[in-house]
Amino acid sequence: MKSNPVVRSKIRHHRLRGLFALSFIVLVGLVSYWYLFMRIEVESDDAYVSGNIIPVQALVPGIVSEIGVDNSMQVKTGQWLLSEEKNLTGARMEKAAANLAEAVRSTKSFFAQAESEAAEVASLETQKERFANDLSRYEAAEPSGAVSIQQVSDTKEEINVLGGKIAKAQALLRKAKALVSGTTVSDNPHVLKARAEYIEAYIDCHRSSLFSPVDGYVADRQVQAGEQVKAGQKLLSIVPLDELWITANLKETRLSRVRIGEAVKITAHAYGSEFAYHGRVIGMDPSGGSTFSLFPPNNATGNYIHIVERVPVRISLSKNELKNHPLRPGMSVTVKIETGNYRSFPLLATEVEAKDASYRTPLYRQEMLAAEQSARKIVEENIR
Repeated sequence: MKSNPVVRSKIRHHRLRGLFALSFIVLVGLVSYWYLFMRIEVESDDAYVSGNIIPVQALVPGIVSEIGVDNSMQVKTGQWLLSEEKNLTGARMEKAAANLAEAVRSTKSFFAQAESEAAEVASLETQKERFANDLSRYEAAEPSGAVSIQQVSDTKEEINVLGGKIAKAQALLRKAKALVSGTTVSDNPHVLKARAEYIEAYIDCHRSSLFSPVDGYVADRQVQAGEQVKAGQKLLSIVPLDELWITANLKETRLSRVRIGEAVKITAHAYGSEFAYHGRVIGMDPSGGSTFSLFPPNNATGNYIHIVERVPVRISLSKNELKNHPLRPGMSVTVKIETGNYRSFPLLATEVEAKDASYRTPLYRQEMLAAEQSARKIVEENIR
């Protein structure tokens, strides 16, 4: 018995639909497996430009009298940025300079006093020795009547008086030596204390003017002329634009093949697809982003929700590419990490180094050297 053509058509149609559905499921499974496990590239658009942003803060309280820079201006290390009025800090520095000069002159008098006391002791001891010699002669001549008993007695009394004077002079000498023993004028504690106070006052006065700690560009200026500022208040920021890197937040499920040293292709939204940066994976943060958040996860409370965390991965940028296509911290980028040869890279390592110029500044060492040189000049001028 032959079946109805319409029925056969419907059966064929249902079979085709089932075959198509099965094929679609298999295809989705294969694509998913490839995307999750076989794909040699790890791609993310949750990435942005990072860099060191150096805050410039008021170092001493005061009133801003002059500002020499504004946002987007380029500055060099040691370039003057702004100044506070120096009426009080300048007066304190002058007072400290006078105290240092006085300390040097007083210490010179201590050394002179010690020399004077030593000379007095030597003089009294010489006199005592002379009277002792006289007493020996008198006692030898007394039996013959050449010298009276009274003269012998007076000489003994003189020796006793000189002994008391010598004891007093020696005490004064010890007191004088206690102020200068083992030192010179320049390294005497009295001078060193005044010198330290002068250096402190010098630095306070010098810090009324602020200078750029590194090369970079001015950003986020928050201060105005005439404003009263306090120590620690942020005034502006300096952003070095030649020492940048990429921070890519990758899902933990995509990190199995990410290794230090893998090549990365970076596309900045600012330039679109017309230019690509080339970098390398140089480091990974040792924790997920939520670990250092304001409310870190605490799964032990029982309120557990499984969330795929993202881990910040650090990617280098070429300085030559940055020079021709500048970027700014905070700009969004897309990264593609080549993970095809992940087995040839170390599993745990880092290439991050704090060696760039933005990690250090010579400004405050030079400030201290200048303060010490100024203090040394005052000491030398008053020690003559």
